Amino acid sequence: MKKAILFPLLALSLPALAQTPAQPTPEQMQKAMLQQAVVMSVMYDLRKSRLGFEETISAIKSGAEKRGWQVGAVQDMQAQMREAGAKDAKRMKVVHLCPAGANEKVAKAAGGKAPPLPCRATVFDGKDGQLYVMRMNLTNLAKTLPGDLAKAMAELGAEEEALYKGIVE
Repeated sequence: MKKAILFPLLALSLPALAQTPAQPTPEQMQKAMLQQAVVMSVMYDLRKSRLGFEETISAIKSGAEKRGWQVGAVQDMQAQMREAGAKDAKRMKVVHLCPAGANEKVAKAAGGKAPPLPCRATVFDGKDGQLYVMRMNLTNLAKTLPGDLAKAMAELGAEEEALYKGIVE
C-alpha cells in the first residue's frame, strides 16, 4: 500500500478515536475494527507454510543462521497459553531472529527516531487447519516511510523475503 493511501487512513482514524464517546456505538466499533484491519494488513505478512510445524521452525532458524542473522530463543506460546488457562490453545511458537545489524541500520537511517524492529516470526495453526507464518512486512512498511529510512527498511525486507522464499507460499 502506498504512503499516499496509508497516511490518510491513519489520519482518518485518529480524529475518530479522539472524538469517540466513552461508550462507542456498534457502528463506531465496526468502523474502528475495519480501520485497524487495513493497517494490520499493511504491517504484517501472513502466509501459509509449505512445511510441517517443526520443519517450518527449523527452516526459519537454519536459514537465518546461514545468512548470519542473530537467532534467539523459540518461545512456546501454546504452553504459555495453557498455563494461563486456555484449554483449546493451538500450536504457536515465536522464533526470535533479526538480520545482523538491522536495528543499527534502521536507527542510523532514522536519526535515532525509530523504534527497534520486533525481529520475530510466529508459526501457528490457524482455525482453518492450515499452518501459517506471520511477521512484520518490512517491504510494505518501507513504502510508507521517507528517504533513507525507506531504503533501509526495503533492504531489510528484501533480506527477509529471501529467507522465507522456500518456506511460505
